[in-house]
Amino acid sequence: MFFLWAISISAQNNSAPEVTANGDQTYCPQTTVPVATSFNIIDVDDTEVESFHIQISTGYERGEDILRLENNHPMVTTTWNSLEGKLTFKGPSGGPVAYTDLIGAVNDVVFESTSESPAEEKFFSFTIGSANYLPETQHYYEYVPNLGIRWDDARIAAENRTFFGLQGYLATITSEAEAQLTGEQAAGTGWIGGSDEQAEGTWKWVTGPEAGLIFWNGNVTGSSPNFAFWNNQEPNNLNGETGSGEDYAHITAPGVGIAGSWNDLPMEGNSTGDYQPKGYIVEYGGLPGDPILTLSASTKLTTPKISQVSSGSICGPGMVTLEAQSTRGDIVWFDVATGGTPLFTGSTFRTPSLTNTTTFYAMASYNGCLTGDRIAVEAEVKLQPLVNDGFIISNCDEDGVLDGFTDFDLTQYLHLINLDNADLDITFYLTESDAENQVNEQSATLFNNSLANELYFRAEGSGVYCHSIGRLFLNVTTTSFPQDYLYELSTCDQDTADGVSVFDLNEAETNLLAQFPSGQNLTVSFYQNKDDAFLKRNSIENATAYNNTQAYSELLYVRIEDELSGTCYGVGPHLLLTVYPIPSFEVEEKYVFCSGDEVQVTPINTDGNYQYIWYNAQNEVIGNDMQINISEVGTFGVEAVSVNGCRSEKIRFEVGESGPPMLSPEFVEVDNVGETGTITIMHANGELGLGDYEFSLDDPFGPKQDEGFFRDVEPGTHTLYARDKNGCGIDQMKVGVIGVSKFFTPNNDGINDEVKVLGITGEFYREGNFLVYDRYGKLLAQRNPMLAGWNGLYNGSPLPPSDYWYVLELVDFDGTFYYKKGHFTLKQ
Repeated sequence: MFFLWAISISAQNNSAPEVTANGDQTYCPQTTVPVATSFNIIDVDDTEVESFHIQISTGYERGEDILRLENNHPMVTTTWNSLEGKLTFKGPSGGPVAYTDLIGAVNDVVFESTSESPAEEKFFSFTIGSANYLPETQHYYEYVPNLGIRWDDARIAAENRTFFGLQGYLATITSEAEAQLTGEQAAGTGWIGGSDEQAEGTWKWVTGPEAGLIFWNGNVTGSSPNFAFWNNQEPNNLNGETGSGEDYAHITAPGVGIAGSWNDLPMEGNSTGDYQPKGYIVEYGGLPGDPILTLSASTKLTTPKISQVSSGSICGPGMVTLEAQSTRGDIVWFDVATGGTPLFTGSTFRTPSLTNTTTFYAMASYNGCLTGDRIAVEAEVKLQPLVNDGFIISNCDEDGVLDGFTDFDLTQYLHLINLDNADLDITFYLTESDAENQVNEQSATLFNNSLANELYFRAEGSGVYCHSIGRLFLNVTTTSFPQDYLYELSTCDQDTADGVSVFDLNEAETNLLAQFPSGQNLTVSFYQNKDDAFLKRNSIENATAYNNTQAYSELLYVRIEDELSGTCYGVGPHLLLTVYPIPSFEVEEKYVFCSGDEVQVTPINTDGNYQYIWYNAQNEVIGNDMQINISEVGTFGVEAVSVNGCRSEKIRFEVGESGPPMLSPEFVEVDNVGETGTITIMHANGELGLGDYEFSLDDPFGPKQDEGFFRDVEPGTHTLYARDKNGCGIDQMKVGVIGVSKFFTPNNDGINDEVKVLGITGEFYREGNFLVYDRYGKLLAQRNPMLAGWNGLYNGSPLPPSDYWYVLELVDFDGTFYYKKGHFTLKQ
């Protein structure tokens, strides 16, 4: 630092040294070359310098590039800094070096690189002073270490520094070369002169001659109107929402993301770690009033490069033309990536005849150099698709006009052209020239041979394939099916009764092929309409399980041809598909016969004359007539078969047995309690017989009911009727509801002359006792209620009108005792 100060004072009071260097050269990679062809320092004031520096200031490739001093220079010592790409010269023991010794040494400095593909341009700066010199800007750059310095303090410190009279400022970086020199090749990292403090997201250079220049708009997804070199995911304004934000540009520490790139930090940075400021970058040059310095000079090595290559291709074996352009010098062609012997020199290389795709290599060469970056250039030999050339397609002349002309759908014969099974685009033309030049393409889906009987096709491949040209011939045959020939496939309808069924069309193949001479390799295809059949397109694919598209009857077109040769033998509407309907009929769900008789079952609602097959519960056939008589109980079935052999589903029905009712007192219950009674017939469990019965009271033709229960029945004798609903018989019996007359008038007029016990029948009761009392409990009369009533006499004398009381006692045939009491009125 003392030396820099001394040089600065000398530059202000004396003439500054003048450094000159020449030697812009073309570099042959992996060779050794002097960095200058001539070098000199003119200094009228001094004969020596504290130190001198040669730096690879542009295009430096660390680890591969090196500067070294050759030959014997005992008065000069050199030190190589691989970080900065800088060679430093000093005198013996690190002291000053004499100009005379320095000039000779610099002229013996050489550059060499292990890189096979070095940067196209490398600039070498020759500088008095330790600051890095960039020929592109003619500015000097210096890293000043200062741990933890704030950005604003670094700005002031930079502006207080000078270099041989040049005013310093925080560096402003506007190009890739400047970014590399100040970042990757700097002795350390730190603050630079960018900020978005004025407007968040609008980054400007705020120092030096570029002050006010915007270099970035936005955050991590923003963009640059000029040049910017942000690290990954920067600038991110970390903590900008809650803290002071990150408004100042900083060169990122080594090992964090992209080497030499930038990140944004707050004014003071972090207190420790990679984001703690370690110093700042000072740039010198470009400010008003700066002196013109001759402290530095530069030279340039240019490595010839291939700037552009053009691959070539050929369809089929042959020679391929490859092209390349270089930034300078000649182009040398090789057939290997390294080593080998040059095949040709020149920008246009016509390869030897090739049968396969081959890679060649182009290298830019200057003055016979045979080392350097080789660029692969592919000579592609595409495969010509294997096609069938010169074959004949024959179609049948069955379009209604026997003139030898018909339509062809050429797309149906593409399999005859393509022998490679490659993915080919095949087009058709009238001439070979048209096919080669792909002009005047003909319709492939509808071509009539009246236009031409000879066609050319172009089979265009993709990927490794190119194209092939071939031709085919169109022929119209006169073979055909016999006139009015028709073959029928028939089947029965399916369960849905919609006239649609499944056909195996191949079942007709034998008969269809039999219409043509045997011993030929013929195939059969089926179509739904005439156009498809004649043009051989949209054939029915699932011929073994075809569902007819027209209900009950459909006429299909048949095409007979030789698939291998494309010859048509016959085409037309020759296959009839017929779907016969399934028989439709009904039977009742249940039939009933009367015991000892039989019931006749006859199908109803039939839609045709059918044969019927009757089955018993064991699925045994029991009849084949139009109807059947059945005299046993069980589940039976019946099928109908049409004259076409179509069989219906089996319909099941039930046959039951019924019989007449047998009324019996043991199944009839009478409730005599109260003024009226109830009658209940017990029949739910078949007590009366096999049948399904209905009941009425006192009137065989009166209202009938399924319920065997009658309520509010007046006392007296009634007739109960039971009838089988299936007409198998009727039965009746007398039933009595016990009661006593409410009043009587013993005046011998023949009306109500006695009080009687009502409803007593010999079917229910075997004996009884009827007792009459006056109001005082005196027994007046005792009668057998099953024989007679009471006439109102006591000891032969009539009793006066009044209310009298009775007690009725009865015993039924089971010995059960019934008791009832009440009163009645004697009236005059």
